[in-house]
Amino acid sequence: MSSQPEPGRPSISFAIPYYDNLGYLAEAIESVRCQTLADWELVVIDDAGPVSAEELVSSLGDSRIRYLRNETNLGLAGNWNRCIDAARSEWVTLLHADDRLEPTYAAAVTDAASDHPLLAAVFTDASTIGADGEPVRSLPDLAKRFARRPHRDHAVSGDDGLASILSNNYVFCPSLCYRKAQLGMAPFDGRWGMVLDLDLVARLLLDGQQLFGIRRPLYQYRRHPAAMTGTLTATAARFEEEIALYRELATTAAQHHWSRSAAAARRRTMVRAHLTLRAIEDAARGRFPAARRKAALVKRDVVPTRSGRAS
Repeated sequence: MSSQPEPGRPSISFAIPYYDNLGYLAEAIESVRCQTLADWELVVIDDAGPVSAEELVSSLGDSRIRYLRNETNLGLAGNWNRCIDAARSEWVTLLHADDRLEPTYAAAVTDAASDHPLLAAVFTDASTIGADGEPVRSLPDLAKRFARRPHRDHAVSGDDGLASILSNNYVFCPSLCYRKAQLGMAPFDGRWGMVLDLDLVARLLLDGQQLFGIRRPLYQYRRHPAAMTGTLTATAARFEEEIALYRELATTAAQHHWSRSAAAARRRTMVRAHLTLRAIEDAARGRFPAARRKAALVKRDVVPTRSGRAS
């Protein structure tokens, strides 16, 4: 079944929050232009980056693509919120500027949206590519292969759905296609630098919304040395933020009487496992200060739980 957008609106919007690296941006844009579903729009929002993308976008001569540049840098959450606001479709995907889409992504998510009209978002599985665009494997990718979740396309909702996500961390957040009307104003929280999309997913579920997962890898996530994710993982800042979010969610879920989600947020099994694996990897590669930081963070996070104090 195909989605039926309102007259004058495309079936899906893609919004790319851009800062730098025109080469990767060109690949991201080309992956949108190669979609089997042609009824799309793309807006590239330049967050006052060092190298403008205006010439790149205008050289394509594609009326479906717009370019906007912020007068000042809005930061990650601010630019993501502007991307959502600029989208003209009912459905919008924030495509990271260094990632790519498989050609059938748009058709798959709009079909799912049409078949399940009450959804707040659709997400897909993802594959991982390196700096050169070739497939790669990393520790997080290997760990997620053991995540417990349905093998077929499935809906996610309620206490069981949120608990499953918090336990297994299987929603690949960049692949999310959001129903714009369900997000409200400024949906991404500027307190976060890494987990703002997971925070939004949790809030949608706690608000009674439903997500839908497509068990096909239709999003290509790029891991490369310049990525902010890699930098924050190396310094352990990413894990500190994840732990802070999970602690907040443990409290909020308990207030909603969602006992399974509260327990999953307190255990944060996948976060701790990933942190431990990264500490071991750092030690094996001789990065001893980084290994010690991560090991100390694991200890600080785990010991209070074992001693019976609130985590």
